[in-house]
Amino acid sequence: MNFYNVLAEAAQSTAGAAETNPSPDISAQELWDQFWTQITNFSWREGMICLVFASIYLFYGWRLFKVLVVINFALIGLLIGKFAGQQAGSPMWGGILGTVAAALLAWPFMKVGVALLGATAGAILGAALWWATPLNNDLCWSGALAGFVAGGLLAFSSYKVSIMLFTSLQGAVFLASGMLILLYDCPNLTSFISNSVNKHVFIVPAMVIVPTFFGVMFQKKLIAMESKWTMPDNEGWGRK
Repeated sequence: MNFYNVLAEAAQSTAGAAETNPSPDISAQELWDQFWTQITNFSWREGMICLVFASIYLFYGWRLFKVLVVINFALIGLLIGKFAGQQAGSPMWGGILGTVAAALLAWPFMKVGVALLGATAGAILGAALWWATPLNNDLCWSGALAGFVAGGLLAFSSYKVSIMLFTSLQGAVFLASGMLILLYDCPNLTSFISNSVNKHVFIVPAMVIVPTFFGVMFQKKLIAMESKWTMPDNEGWGRK
């Protein structure tokens, strides 16, 4: 099962619930419960897929950022298209059209895409920091808003750092998800992991924030060393 497909299915089920209740009042705790339910529904296979994506985003995100931007916007287009298609009675075609349209728009507007993803990464980090503190979790949107503004400003001041930020954050989310899935899938650890992450709310935010920081530092170091391991031009085997 593909991890992105599961996210799309989760978004579609959320959209269906929204139709049943036109004005739902979803709290931060309910969003967390939905996230944890998805984690517990995955198997070790999805956990391994998450770890593979995590390694790509954390270690090579800065080299593949254009492809990753297109993938991200294609996924966003899929979710929006499915929701719009559901209103029109054809979620499949809505998802297809949304995916294609978002992917085609992402490439020519790459800098705008990086700025939006950098701002979104800042919003997620801000919400994670708020969630990890004793503050009211239902107001974590305040931390998300502050992070969104900070991430957007960072994108305009340093394009490269913004790339490293959103790729490292996504890698950290995949890493945290993969680790939680694999640990939860162990029969001897299932109850321990479930009790720990629900009792100590700072665990999951820390699993995202810390790898994000080290991912940015690692990618920055790789960029500085790029000239030392880049393949030389116009040289090959057999040349004298």
